[in-house]
Parts: sequence; C-alpha cells; structure tokens
Amino acid sequence: MPKKAANPRRRQPQKVTYTAAYRRRLVWRIAGFIIMGIGVVMTLVHIVVHLGRLQFLPTTGLQDLLTGYPMAGLLFIAGVLLVSRRHRTS
Repeated sequence: MPKKAANPRRRQPQKVTYTAAYRRRLVWRIAGFIIMGIGVVMTLVHIVVHLGRLQFLPTTGLQDLLTGYPMAGLLFIAGVLLVSRRHRTS
C-alpha cells in the first residue's frame, strides 16, 4: 500500500515568540489589573470599617484617608490608566 502524500496546504505549528515590547505591555497590563484589584479591596475594607465601627489605625481621620473611598478611587483610576495605556508601534 503506497503512502499518502502530505497535504501541502497543511502548515506546521510555529513556536510563538513574543517581542520585548509585547512582554512589557503585558507586564503593565497585569500591574494595572493588580492595582485595580487593590482599589476594590480597599473600598470593601472601608465599607466594613464603617459598618462595624472598627478602628485599626491611631486616628479616625488617618484611617479614613488611607482606607477611604478617595484613595480607593485613585488606585482604581491608576489601574485603569495602566491597563488602557496604548503602546508605541515603532
């Protein structure tokens, strides 16, 4: 029985090589998602602190500033900016 000829249209899978620019972009995106997650966690902690009247920092004002909505919002926005940042194609 003769062997079948290989299909000339069939391509062999090639090894995927990522460029340095793509890897850098990927690292920035991952960092952005991590910062966004920290902002969400900070918001949830702030909600729990206000509901339970817990206090884990020396002053209430410092606690409100560090675990409050403004800081959580800034972290979330910073994460969004990192994730949505466009990279240069040069």
